[in-house]
Amino acid sequence: MILGATTLSSKVERNFPAVLKTMEDKVLEYGTACVSMEEQCIDFKSDFVPLCKMGTTLKIIRMEEETETQIFTGEVYLSSEKMLRLVSVEDELLPGSIYAYLYDVEMRGEGETQVPGKKRLFGRQSLVTQSFPIEIYAISLSQVKFTCQEPLTEGQNITLTITEPLHLRHIPLQVELPINFMDGKASSYRCKILELQEEGRQSLEELLWQLSLAANKCFPPVNLSSDGEGL
Repeated sequence: MILGATTLSSKVERNFPAVLKTMEDKVLEYGTACVSMEEQCIDFKSDFVPLCKMGTTLKIIRMEEETETQIFTGEVYLSSEKMLRLVSVEDELLPGSIYAYLYDVEMRGEGETQVPGKKRLFGRQSLVTQSFPIEIYAISLSQVKFTCQEPLTEGQNITLTITEPLHLRHIPLQVELPINFMDGKASSYRCKILELQEEGRQSLEELLWQLSLAANKCFPPVNLSSDGEGL
């Protein structure tokens, strides 16, 4: 199965929250950064940027809320009160990159939910398990997004099983956001992952790390083959 990652243009090249640091991890300023793949540089902007000597080696840390996801290291080429540019840039992905972002995928799974069955004596009503196919299009360590024809409601608990390319069974999910499509044929759902067993977590972490490399690694970028080699 072919797995796709969020494209560089939507994740890396636009302005993203960043922290400018010395090589000793001293914070110089908070602001935004923008990567230029063509010019092999990264620009850092803020209301006030400390002036730095040309050739000084600095770090720009990509942030997602409070999580550090990527380090860009390079030499100062331009320095002004509003902008600083690093060249000869190298980058390193951090473990936070697999926690902070949802990654695009194409995976099929099976959902299960409990629905009312036939009424028993004395008015009691049993619950039966109902299974339904789903199409997963985005995943992280904490969330899953998928489409299905089964009507689900906000706050509803379901379980998810994926057999290819991962082997994750009966993952408890809770629906956070249902979105009904105009055609009425399927709906999209964003679900919170309530728990992951250790084996399943390791498998998912390995997949997300490969997707993170493909989506975010800049210098040089990492490309996955169309047959999913390396996943």
